[in-house]
Formats: sequence, C-alpha cells, structure tokens
Amino acid sequence: MTKVEAIKKVLEDNGGIATWEIIYNEIERYYPMAKASMEWQAGIRGVLYREIKNQRNFKKVDESTYSLVDYDERKLLLHPKDAVTSKDILTAIRVGQNAFRKRLLLALIKCPVTNIDDERVLTASHIKPWTMATNLERLDLYNGFLFSPTIDRLFDRGIISFTNDRLLIISPTFSLQNVERLGLRPNQYIKNLPVWGRESYLEYHRTKIFLHKGV
Repeated sequence: MTKVEAIKKVLEDNGGIATWEIIYNEIERYYPMAKASMEWQAGIRGVLYREIKNQRNFKKVDESTYSLVDYDERKLLLHPKDAVTSKDILTAIRVGQNAFRKRLLLALIKCPVTNIDDERVLTASHIKPWTMATNLERLDLYNGFLFSPTIDRLFDRGIISFTNDRLLIISPTFSLQNVERLGLRPNQYIKNLPVWGRESYLEYHRTKIFLHKGV
C-alpha cells in the first residue's frame, strides 16, 4: 500500500475527514514504515500537499484538517442549507464556534491550568474537534474546556491531554526543555479541570488526537 492509499484509508475510517493528529496517529495501521525516517511527518505532508495541488484524492477543509476530495463540507455545518461556497462554510463554522464559546464562558469562567479568567484571551477548546463531531457534540458544553491560548494550542495539537483523574499527560514528541519552560509537569494534578461529564470526549482525545508513543 502506498502512502496515498494509507492516508485515504485513515480518512475513510474517520468518515472521510481527519486532523493531522489523527492521520499521524493512525497511518501506521496501513503503512507500517510511515515513521521510519526522522522527517516522516514532512514526508506525509508532502504526499498530501502534492495530491491537493494536483487536485487528486484530498482537499484542505480547515487549518490542519483534510478530507477526501469528494467529502461534502456541508456536513460540518449546523444548518447546511445556509452555505454554498467554501467561504460560506468557513464563516458558518466560525459563527457556530463563537456561539459555543459564549456559552462555555458562562459555564466555566477560567482556564483550569493557568487560572486566567480574562475572557478577552480565553479560548473555547472542543475536546472532540468540530470537524470530527456530530451536531449534538459540537454544541455540547461537555465537549469543551476554556483554556488560555498556549494551553489551547497544546491541547488542540495533541501535545497534551488529561486523564479522567485530572492528571496532565504530555506527549513524548514535546521536549522536556519546553515542558519546563511552560512550567508544566508530567502527571501534574489539575485540581480545577472540569472532568465530570467529559470522560467520553477525553477518551476520544487521548486515543485519536493526543500524539502518543510511536509518533
């Protein structure tokens, strides 16, 4: 099986769409040598970008999210009839995410890791990404955390995750020096992390998004 075929299989397994993190985590299932070189991530990106440039097999849906070329992007919308062009679709997604953020701000108030509570900088972070979720999951407040920008980025990119016991998990792809610079610790207990009701979403994040061993 080629890398193109392996990427296609990963996308098919996930409903025709996947984030980079899912592709990285699952490609070895179909292409066992995918991570044989030091620059394996760049190799996978190069294959996917080439196919997109040549208008074959794949297309970019959003930042770090890609799909099969025939994927119906209207599946990403709460109200598909409201959008026609790709720009319409992205705008509709942003509107939906902003509404989600407003509700999450009222429910959670602050970042549980940094304790920052200034809503001007807080980010509503979906645990199961919007592009991978159903409409019910996209609006479910239990599918979200409020994070300060750096923590949000780490979580979104699968560099950190959390156990159901509120322990911080840090990906082995992230250097210990950078962990220390951020003032984080592996297995750090995050006392204020609102886990209750979010267990199944966290399981998805740990399994599909978090960059685990072997990456």
